[in-house]
This record gives sequence, structure tokens and C-alpha cells, in this order.
Amino acid sequence: MRIMISAAASPAAISIHRHLRALGHTVIGLDAAAEAEPLGRAFCDRFYISPLADSPEYLPFLIERLNEVDIFLPFIDEELIAIAQGWDSIPRDQAARIAVSAPDVLLDCTDKCRFQRACEDAGLPIAPIAAEPPAFFKPRLGRGGKGVLALNDNRMFEAMQGRDGVVQRAIRGDEFTVDAVFDKSGRLIATSPRRRIRAAGVSTIGEVLPDRALHELARRLGERWRFRYAVNFQIIRDPEGRDWIIELNPRLSGSGIFSAMAGCDPFAATLALWKGDTWSGAARRMLVWRYWNEMSQDVQP
Repeated sequence: MRIMISAAASPAAISIHRHLRALGHTVIGLDAAAEAEPLGRAFCDRFYISPLADSPEYLPFLIERLNEVDIFLPFIDEELIAIAQGWDSIPRDQAARIAVSAPDVLLDCTDKCRFQRACEDAGLPIAPIAAEPPAFFKPRLGRGGKGVLALNDNRMFEAMQGRDGVVQRAIRGDEFTVDAVFDKSGRLIATSPRRRIRAAGVSTIGEVLPDRALHELARRLGERWRFRYAVNFQIIRDPEGRDWIIELNPRLSGSGIFSAMAGCDPFAATLALWKGDTWSGAARRMLVWRYWNEMSQDVQP
């Protein structure tokens, strides 16, 4: 298959490209970071510099690129918003090549205020709105921790009241990311929870740890939103063993390769389910260490 991936020149993407190419697929990479183009070209079969997802040039660019591929796996939240908001302007044939949930699901989950309200209305265990510090402010739109502020005193807490975002109670405990795979009808197929032992934006050390309670939480989330293909969500398990949702991303995760290594491959699952094939997989317990490698080229004076 000809698989197009965004954020393709990021360090975490390289292992995904290698994985997909080892499965026999062709990888077409997109990235808006022009300075990272040599890295993308080195590890993708084809590579394009993309407009930023919040620019008016993005959707026409994407529609043109979709003519060249079988399936598109977006990794950037701003892309999900642009795709959801422009869904009716994307020709049906091209839209069918984007492996994502329905537009309203994308908008619910990428908007932290909407997601907070929806979880509260559904009785899902999202981290509650804080009445006092310690707390965390999260901007309405954002990813990778960008714009998140720890509010540890009354002065900071009061300063963030009325800002466009949510102020959640600070919850201490073990943090997990759960890769969850759903079929086209929204039925949960498999989960692969990963305890984040160390992270720098993305996980650098993680433990894949099958967990029945987190599988059940994924099922409840799927009942509310009827996801398609792979999504990921983050929870904190407090010292009393209660799980609190802190974020949900309606897309593949940057560290989904951890789950693939442990036997629950969200990439292979998405490709199979998108084609209408059956897929099954189960995660086994595994520790994974991620490390970066370097690539260089001489620069002429």
C-alpha cells in the first residue's frame, strides 16, 4: 500500500517509517518543517514539504496529495481540525482515504473545553475542574504539552481564570497512554496500555502493560464517540487506583511503535480494518527504551 504520513520528519516518526516499509508498504511523508526535509527524504520513499495545517493552502495541498496514495494517517491535531472543518469540501473519493473518525468526533476530542464537557455529561472519569491550586491550565487547542501551565499558588491560579482553556485539578500518580483500536463500526478490538516511565514530549522509556480496567475505559469512550481505527488517550492512576482521563487524541500515537513491538500493532490494524479485512492482536508485557540516532551532511562554505 502507498501510505502517507504527516509529521514524517520528526525523530519519533523514523521507527514508524521503518516498520511500515518492513511490512512491504511505500511511505509518502509530509512535514511542514522545511529544515528537516533531508531527514524525511532519507527515510521515506517520497517526501513533501507541507503547508501548515492552519493555513488556507493546507486542504488544497492535501487533496492533491491524496490522489497519489491509498491511505493517509494524520499525526497532527491541527490537521484533524482542518480536515474536520473542511470535510464537505474534500471530494468523497479522497476523503475515503483518510483513516480518521467522523468530523464531529475529531472536533470534540481536539477541543479540550468540548472534550471536558462531553466527558462530564457522559459520566466519564475526566480530571475534574479545579477550584483551587494545585492545578493545570490547558489551552483549548494544543498538543504535546504546549501551553500547559502548572498552577501551584493562588496568584497563578487566579491569573488563569477566564482564559480560553480548562483548569484541571492536579492529580498525582502513574501516567499511562492507551493505544486503542476500533473497527469501522466503532467496536473496540484491542488495547495496549503503556506506562510512561520517562518522556520528553513523546515517551522515551515505557512499559506496555495490559490492563483490564483501561480496556474497559476504552470501551466506554468508544461507546460515547464511536471511534474508527486507532486512537490514544492518556490517564493518571492515582494512589487509590482510580483512573482519570487527562487527554484523548483521535489518531495514531507517536509512540504507537511501542505497542506494535509488544504484539498489538495499531498501524497494521488501521491498514487492515480500513481495507475491510479482519485483524486481531494482543499486547504482551514489555519494557521499551527509545533512543535517537544522528544523520549528517557536509555544508559547503
